[in-house]
Amino acid sequence: MKKDLLDDIFFGHHGFVTDLVKQILESRVSVDEAVVIGPLPMMKRASEITKKYNLKTRVSLNSIMVDATGMCGCCRVTVGGEVKFTCVDGPGFDGHLVDFDELMLRQKRFEKEEKITLKNWEREHC
Repeated sequence: MKKDLLDDIFFGHHGFVTDLVKQILESRVSVDEAVVIGPLPMMKRASEITKKYNLKTRVSLNSIMVDATGMCGCCRVTVGGEVKFTCVDGPGFDGHLVDFDELMLRQKRFEKEEKITLKNWEREHC
């Protein structure tokens, strides 16, 4: 992609990065692959957009990894209907095959406990 085109598209943009992904793909410039790293909702939306253009898309699932052996199951994710463990099978996966809805629900599993822990930490350290 030409550098001046990228500068024109990105300069001063206010909004979602997925809007830029769509704009780049609609511009018909040659793109071989998308590599998406960030929050789960953004990766989900970017993968939905790139799928419409049949663009190979890799996502990096930097989920909570406790033991790095897959035994704890904290980083379990369904990819193409198969259970994978981010710490041993990833963290890069085909974004069109990741079950983002299931993954986002799993990431909220301990939300209540995380808020309590953060509040206790702030009380002790701030």
